[in-house]
Amino acid sequence: MPFCTNCGAGVAPSAAFCTNCGTPQPRSAPPTTEFLEGMSDRTASILCYIPVFGVIPAIIFLASNKFRSNVKVRFNAFQALYLFVAWLIVSSALPVLLIGIPGWGLEHAFIDALKVVIFICWIYLLIKASHQEQVRLPVIGDLAARSTTEQL
Repeated sequence: MPFCTNCGAGVAPSAAFCTNCGTPQPRSAPPTTEFLEGMSDRTASILCYIPVFGVIPAIIFLASNKFRSNVKVRFNAFQALYLFVAWLIVSSALPVLLIGIPGWGLEHAFIDALKVVIFICWIYLLIKASHQEQVRLPVIGDLAARSTTEQL
């Protein structure tokens, strides 16, 4: 039972004023719910692997309280982030590095092939996440597993 903020008399939880002294009582705030409250682990894992744009939900899931101790979702979020970083390297940094190599005429085909491989990885991981299967990519999966265990 709450008490009056002015005189200390007992006040009903829903009372707007104290019955003893008439002082207005503070309203209790409605309970807050996290916006990820109803989201399942499966849905969170799927959202992480949306090609290119999945990085946004992955960051949100890593920062949220709901998935803070969920190893499966955190692994998928880290793996999606590292796959996005690989895509950034292939699409942004690698072309700049390969332009300076004389006689390297196939750099565009090589870079395009790497982009296709990364895109196929995204789709493959998206499908596996929808079937609630966890796939660990060779290098990126090891980094994601290490990041998941370090954060707990």
